[in-house]
Amino acid sequence: MALPEESREIRNGAQRAVQIHRLFIAIFLAGNVLFLPGEWWLHRAHLLLFALRAWVFAPLALCSIEAAAEWMVKRYLSLRENALIVTGTLLALVAIGAYPDVDLMRVSLLLPIVTAILHVRVEKVWLAGAAAFAALLALASAQMSDGKSGAILQALGQSALWALVLLWATAACHIVLRFGLRIWNELRVQTRAQTELWVRQILSEKEAKTDALTGLYNRKSFDEYLDFALQISDGTNTPLHLAVIDIDNFKQINDQYGHLIGDEILRRTAQAIQQHLAAGDFLARYGGEEFAVVIPEVSHEQAVQNMEKIREYIANVHHVELDGHRATVSIGLSTHRPGETRDELFERADQCLYRAKQTGKNKIVAWESAVPG
Repeated sequence: MALPEESREIRNGAQRAVQIHRLFIAIFLAGNVLFLPGEWWLHRAHLLLFALRAWVFAPLALCSIEAAAEWMVKRYLSLRENALIVTGTLLALVAIGAYPDVDLMRVSLLLPIVTAILHVRVEKVWLAGAAAFAALLALASAQMSDGKSGAILQALGQSALWALVLLWATAACHIVLRFGLRIWNELRVQTRAQTELWVRQILSEKEAKTDALTGLYNRKSFDEYLDFALQISDGTNTPLHLAVIDIDNFKQINDQYGHLIGDEILRRTAQAIQQHLAAGDFLARYGGEEFAVVIPEVSHEQAVQNMEKIREYIANVHHVELDGHRATVSIGLSTHRPGETRDELFERADQCLYRAKQTGKNKIVAWESAVPG
């Protein structure tokens, strides 16, 4: 069981795992400095070898591994979760290798397991547990390499103990993640119920809140619903998008064919948009020849694709009244940023619409692809 890939928690999981890895490295380096006098006293007989291993090679290895992992996460998004699990395991091995005589350092093997929770996928927790167990076996093999029976028995005992710790940690993270996912899904159901209740309330006041010409919600309804949708989006970390749709050259249509024909074009365009929206989308006539669509719970890419289908469909609608000419639309789309106000979200969508108008019309411009200017 996992959340949809487009959810913000999944998108941010890799970044949070990277932050935890950086914190781990920082704690390791701070520990080197803090325990420097004691380490010098304990290892003074072979201080050079110890210093090279723990204070030079280990920090360089930790930083190099993390830098490579962050590069891979940015370049290969499909591999980011597995790459971070491997990275956490390698960081733990380096830390343990720097202080092989300190049994407590093996607690570092919990790093990949704990950070796997951030990927919000149960199978990744068990994959991290398997990686940590493989690292534990590698450490045990290294301990038993000298062939002495005492060392072998000691290594086996330590490995068995830490294997139980890793198994317990993996199972505990599994339970925590499953519980969190269940709570999250329940919250999504409650949120959807609240949204449906809000929609029913709006429907009961439809006469006062709809546009007489098109039958769509008017600007007042749109403002109220968008405020509510923004609260839900910020409160539950779910995606929300706003599309502003404008009929191209509508003034020319009115001037050339008359306002009655213009009104008919408005009605047909409104119907065409409404027919191609998802069940949870909210459409309103914002004013004049401009429409606004609130699009919840889908990725930015999916929202762009849905609006592109609407644009393409409208561009192919034949209007007998226009003597064979088409009534196309331009669309601006923006994705809500956490904490962003209604006006800020609409302003970004409006800037995208302006860009679409200025670069040829009959197109969609989304915020990520909009060029300032």
